[in-house]
Amino acid sequence: MLRKFFKSLNRTSANVDHGISDDQAEQIQYALDFVNTLSSLEAALHTSDDPEEIARLTLRTACDFYQADWCGFLEVDLDLGIWTPTMWHNTSPNDETRKLMREFESASGLPRWLQAMKDNEPVVVTNSKKIKDDYPEEYTVYERVRAKSLLAVPVKPRPVGFLVVRHPQRYGTDCRMLSMLAYVVLQAINQHAYLESAKMSLSPEAIQSDKDVIINFFGDMEIYTSQGVLREQDFKAPKSARVVTYLLLNRKATHPPLEIASALWPDEEFDPDSVSNSIRGFIYRFRQAYALISEHPLIESTPTGYRINPELRIMTDMQQFDNLRDAAQHAGGIHHKVDLLKRAVEIYRGHVYEKACDEHWIIGLSNHYSMRYVGVVNELLKTLAEAGDYEGVQFYAAKSLDIMPGNLRAYFWSVYSMYHMGAVELARNEVERAKAELTGEEYATLLGYLRTDSSLRTNDLF
Repeated sequence: MLRKFFKSLNRTSANVDHGISDDQAEQIQYALDFVNTLSSLEAALHTSDDPEEIARLTLRTACDFYQADWCGFLEVDLDLGIWTPTMWHNTSPNDETRKLMREFESASGLPRWLQAMKDNEPVVVTNSKKIKDDYPEEYTVYERVRAKSLLAVPVKPRPVGFLVVRHPQRYGTDCRMLSMLAYVVLQAINQHAYLESAKMSLSPEAIQSDKDVIINFFGDMEIYTSQGVLREQDFKAPKSARVVTYLLLNRKATHPPLEIASALWPDEEFDPDSVSNSIRGFIYRFRQAYALISEHPLIESTPTGYRINPELRIMTDMQQFDNLRDAAQHAGGIHHKVDLLKRAVEIYRGHVYEKACDEHWIIGLSNHYSMRYVGVVNELLKTLAEAGDYEGVQFYAAKSLDIMPGNLRAYFWSVYSMYHMGAVELARNEVERAKAELTGEEYATLLGYLRTDSSLRTNDLF
């Protein structure tokens, strides 16, 4: 009804002078554009259920309404003090957004924007040169991103950010349409995040509350919460993963950025300011991924650095491995001992943080658990052999050799179990396989193990 009324009014005003002032005519035109724009957007949104497509269509609508050349969502992390463009529409086919804007920008030079976020007020810049003297840092940002004028509205509550149009040619001081479109963009972003979160809907039964976190370091890093699982490849940032791993492995203290960088990359020279921004960016990237599976931050920022949130109850697979290993050493019966050893062996899936296990900052810990795993699996193989469970010996020996090919005792127990199951030919083939895969010294050591076992007739084996 309102749209029909405005259309009728527009047709009438084109032919009859009712004495409407320029200001009134402008308001009428604004109302017509407002209604027509929302109506067209609503019709277009009915043709898609893809949240990314909906968000991009809304950004394009904002450009059309304000006759702007760019519209984008700038996500802000108030805790870390950084902002980053997450999605945008550029009317020019030669988009240079990534070139003009850094992946992570410091918000320290934009105090007016931070205050606008707190006050829930728009940011209006009709001419960037007018603020050059009063806000030189803000002006420098505008110059770099080629923004001579802009209009921005805060977006809350989650994620926090601004919806911005650059170079609006009309309605450049009126934020009402931009605020409505910001709501649509926010809903689309949250819907996209929900769909991404749904892909991670696996969590161990041990998690009982939203503050329980289980972290697997053996092999590829995985983080489980009550809402899902985050794997290292999900946030595609090796350096972020290293920073997070370092903090998790040293979680009883707060760590300044320079300490983190020096510990992880000691051969590089760091400028205190640049390293602070770099570490902050790595942590921000991780936070974006982790927010999909938890309402509680895993990493907190403090005035002196970063730390793991002390309110969370964190259990790692390394802790579980150690607990099972210690319990097995004090188990009363053989069945209980075997069960504990099997559970410990199942937990170990490879070196601690396999992608970086040979780097200086973690190699000691990696080697420590590699040796512990070898000890546990060899104890399991020996116990199974003593109990006459040769099929079990064969299974766990083969699995151990896949993870730790240099485990000579695993080769020994593999040959041993085949021989005692009557598969002498297979046992002989296993000896030949070991000869091909081991060094000369290692193979000689294995032959020594086989020759000293009185239950084996070595003439049948080699």
